Amino acid sequence: AERRLKLQNQLKPKILAVGDHRSEPRFRGDSEEIEMVYLNCDDAATRPSLTCDGLVCLPVPGWVTVLNPSSGELIRFPSGPDPVTRRYSNLIFHKTWWNIFPAYWAMGFGRDIVNGSYKVVRMFFEPSFLCEILDVEIGEWRKVNPPPYRVEPRRKSAFVKGSVFWLEMRASHNLLALDLHTEEFRDVTIPPVLLGANQLVNFEDRLAIAAPYTEPEWKVEIWILDEQEETWSMAYSIGLANCGVASRLPWNVWFRPVAVSKQGNIFFHDNEKRMFKYHPETDVVRCIAREICVVSDFVENVVSLRPSIGSKTSEYRSGFHYQDLVHNQDHISKIDQKFSWIKLPLPNILLTTGLVSLFIFRYFA
Repeated sequence: AERRLKLQNQLKPKILAVGDHRSEPRFRGDSEEIEMVYLNCDDAATRPSLTCDGLVCLPVPGWVTVLNPSSGELIRFPSGPDPVTRRYSNLIFHKTWWNIFPAYWAMGFGRDIVNGSYKVVRMFFEPSFLCEILDVEIGEWRKVNPPPYRVEPRRKSAFVKGSVFWLEMRASHNLLALDLHTEEFRDVTIPPVLLGANQLVNFEDRLAIAAPYTEPEWKVEIWILDEQEETWSMAYSIGLANCGVASRLPWNVWFRPVAVSKQGNIFFHDNEKRMFKYHPETDVVRCIAREICVVSDFVENVVSLRPSIGSKTSEYRSGFHYQDLVHNQDHISKIDQKFSWIKLPLPNILLTTGLVSLFIFRYFA
């Protein structure tokens, strides 16, 4: 059957976070602007993930897992033997502010906007350059032309309008983009910002860079690229000195914008598990949640992850049938273990066109 993406019109932005909706913080006064959606999964709380159209790609050792929170489906693919290198043995590569994927792969996830297929990308650079792509529907890794230069494997990539973008490693003049349809690389210039803890993000369907600064003041600038990929403009400069929080090492804190409410307010989070709200009209920013693990913005998506007939390289779980299988497997990951306890009816289960989500819960203020 033809798989089509169906995104529902949302009355207000949704933000995906990891946690149990029954114990997560309540956003008093902010629930009219945003809606929080919670994914109860330990792996997603402790490992970096990538998102596209409401799907979550979560690489774990030995596997790459793709989740559809809206339909309650999970599919995972063996990642094969990891490359071996000592390049990343230095302790600085393991600091908490980095997003490190298994085996130091530079990862990407997105959708081919021509044929609609979702693809996972991974790249490695030692001892030689390597790039592989997995079509989620086909379920097999295949090699493509390698990237022209190294990209930073410790930062998340961003998917925007058919391409995945990475920051070049130890350079200040390029972004590397991969078109998921043609599977060809191209260069994109970056704005005049210091690299530091910069983060790439899909912000309102545009490529953006969140650039934090500590001098002369603690702030984060959000730069947005135009449609022609030629000009960057600074959309927001958000001062953080008076937001009511402090960081022991502010130069190691990164920020990622996740949503703009219909009121025009900006919601963003950092790597110290805090979420903020910025009012551009009053230039006021405040911390609205602590100890929250934000993943990304979220849209409901009813696309099926069921593999194509004949696919032998994937493991698929769907609906309540999955509950009968999980207890008979000794090798299941933390993802499977966490999902297995969801048996009893819980309040506020997220419904999407009649499909019951097994692992996403909504919070109603």
